[in-house]
Order: sequence, then structure tokens, then C-alpha cells
Amino acid sequence: MSKKVVSIILLGICFLLVGCGKEVIDSRYTGKWKLESSGIGMSDGESYKETDVSSKVSLDLDIDAAGNVKELYIDDTVATTNSYKLKQKGDDEYQYDGPMVSKRVYSYETESEKANVQKNLEALKAKDNIKIIKSEQKGDEYRIELKDEEDNFVISYEIQSEKLIVKKVDNKEKILIKETYKQN
Repeated sequence: MSKKVVSIILLGICFLLVGCGKEVIDSRYTGKWKLESSGIGMSDGESYKETDVSSKVSLDLDIDAAGNVKELYIDDTVATTNSYKLKQKGDDEYQYDGPMVSKRVYSYETESEKANVQKNLEALKAKDNIKIIKSEQKGDEYRIELKDEEDNFVISYEIQSEKLIVKKVDNKEKILIKETYKQN
């Protein structure tokens, strides 16, 4: 009987050790990051141009070792929180592991701003890959929660001069988005 108990305990410890400590994301890339610059171009690198978006928007990135990512994007009209999970595809390449859940708060003060918000909402509703979970209007704000089921992006990370370089390649649309973050 004692050999059986010892065997079961050892087997349990082995299972525990195998399941514990699995990092999906390399620890060099984890933590809180703030957007410094970004650019867009073709997926092969052609026509790449830096954009001056970092002075107009705020984008914070929070990545943990389990592959959970949160993005906080704020500009003049919308505050967006995107949450998604990544799985490893290659050495430093990742792809979405399930849908992206997005919570957006659109604010407006004038009738033309309200019309622009309505146009944005109609465009979201027209997309096949987006499922609206919840939407409500409160005063001069419109809140929406949605799931984006499309996972066309392959995401790669690298560190250069203590900055996180995120490259998102959409193979379907042949687009490259490159973002540079500094540690927050």
C-alpha cells in the first residue's frame, strides 16, 4: 500500500511540474509598454512609412507571460480596451488564440460628431467577423462591447535599444503595422 501511495504522489508531482511554469510569451516582452512611434506599409516592407499617430493617440500595451494582452487606445473620439490571448507560432512569432474582445466608449459633443459615431457603429455592424455583445447609449457617450473573430495577424516581438518592436503582418490584406514601445 505504501508503494502505491508513493507512486501516486510522485506521479502527481510529475504532472504538476509538466503543467507549471509554461511561458507562452518570452519574459523580455512582458510588462507595461507605451507607444512611441508606429508605421504602416506592405507586408513585404515596401511602401513603409512612419505615421505621426503617437502624438495624436495614446496606446498602452500590457503583456503577461501566459500570453494575455491588453491594449488601451485613446484618441479624441474613442477609448478602446482590447483584450486577447496569444499563442506561439514561431520563435518570436505569435498569433491570436481565440477572439479579441473589445470595449469601446465613443464620446461626442456636436451633432456632426454624433453622426460620425453612428457611421463608425454601422461600419462595425456590417463586418462579418465582428459580433456585438453589448451596446448602450448614456448621455453623450455610446458604449459597445464586441468580439472580433478574425485572426489574420501574425505578431512578432523583438527588443532593440530597450524598446519593444511589435510587427503585425496581415497576410490576407498584405499589410505590415510596426509599432515601437518604451517600457512604462
